[in-house]
Amino acid sequence: MPHEPNNLGDALHRLSESVHECRTALSARADLDLEADEDVQMFTALVDGVRVGAAELLAILRADAEQSRQEITERERQLFDQTLTGDTRRHLAARIRQAGELVDAMNDRLERVRTASKVAVRLVWQVAPNLPTGTRAARDLLLKDPVRLTESDRESLHQFFRDRIEQAKSNDTATSWEQQLAEVFDYTAWHQFVVKVDRANGEGWQLLTRKLHGALSGGEKAIALHLPLFAAVAAHYQAVPTAPRVILLDEVFVGVDSSNRGQVFALLSALDLDLMLTSDHEWCTYAELDGIAIHQLLTGDGDNAVTTARFVWNGRDLVPDS
Repeated sequence: MPHEPNNLGDALHRLSESVHECRTALSARADLDLEADEDVQMFTALVDGVRVGAAELLAILRADAEQSRQEITERERQLFDQTLTGDTRRHLAARIRQAGELVDAMNDRLERVRTASKVAVRLVWQVAPNLPTGTRAARDLLLKDPVRLTESDRESLHQFFRDRIEQAKSNDTATSWEQQLAEVFDYTAWHQFVVKVDRANGEGWQLLTRKLHGALSGGEKAIALHLPLFAAVAAHYQAVPTAPRVILLDEVFVGVDSSNRGQVFALLSALDLDLMLTSDHEWCTYAELDGIAIHQLLTGDGDNAVTTARFVWNGRDLVPDS
């Protein structure tokens, strides 16, 4: 029974421990006290020289928390106003524009490659659908000249960043204010890449889903998967322009017809990627390539020796390289 002596003793012990923990946590605001009055335990707190009970203490602490939240919000607003009119906004807007321009440049090259059945591929860099509905509007406002921002615009941006901070807190991925701001201004986390295909069937650009990918031919599947990866690799290498732009391909373009292979090699050349590939059938003799070295592996009859014969494709002819 809950009122048996043993249970009452346990409850009193838990109450005493709780008061002790709260006394430490609230030492700067209240002096907590637990006194026995015959068989009754009386809890009181001294706040600003006034003795209050548990209910009134709770109301005071709630009012303090709300006031503190309002003060933090005001400081955040001032910080965001400074940020959104300063170097951080300009840097953020510039990076978003640069990313958009990079995607546009990649798509210009990707759209030159169409399969024999007229299938083309493009990349779309869009606001992730799992983010709050105001993300797209906030992104557009960041790209807007701060002088043209209205009070309503500023309020929308403040609310957006407030929500992002709360999300960082709830995710428990950022422990400090600086880390929270780093997450808030991580524009890459606002976006996602998707692949769209145009099958020249009057339906326009469609999202490449598992179902749509399954409906493509073998060569079209290879094109739909390879081209976005090549574009992503080229974009990654742009961060270090002087680095080697190596891409290794094993059993290259199996299932892709020869006309499409020429187009794909033209894309790889336009992306300035350094190719190293293996194949038991592909010699890369396409007009779209202005030069490539070919090493054919040769084995002798009845022995384990392996040697190579080197050829060079110069864009017009395949010639032995002695």
